[in-house]
Amino acid sequence: MTQKLVVNLDFEEFPEEYTCRGANRSPPIRVEGILPNIKSLAILATTSPEEGPSKVAWVLWNLPAVPLIPEGFPEGEVVESPLHAVQGTNDFGTSGYRGPCPEAGKAEAYLFRVYALDVDLALAPGATWEEMVRAMNGSLNQSGEAIVFAMG
Repeated sequence: MTQKLVVNLDFEEFPEEYTCRGANRSPPIRVEGILPNIKSLAILATTSPEEGPSKVAWVLWNLPAVPLIPEGFPEGEVVESPLHAVQGTNDFGTSGYRGPCPEAGKAEAYLFRVYALDVDLALAPGATWEEMVRAMNGSLNQSGEAIVFAMG
């Protein structure tokens, strides 16, 4: 049984800069309750549109175990700033964060899941979310999630 992390974004509705209408920047994520044995964090962000299947918007792993994941991770498979991390391929065909982009009059929810691991994952950059979840098997100690909404 994994222990819960408290995952929090500092808003309940996306500011424009974190959406496709703005700078499409990844948002800052607060993580509380990280155990001392945790070596790395991984993130899986998925959309929950009103209709249709959810899409993977961000896959990221081998983040340091920090209480504040800063905003603004650039596209690319291996990034060094704002923190070192490896990113996988999202369902929009890019490596990195893809902000919400709801149609006018529609809402879109984003679910941010944070996983705390006792290892760094030996996973090729650009891997899919399924590959990340398989690689975490046996190393997952904690997890938590937060939901944020975007209005079109």
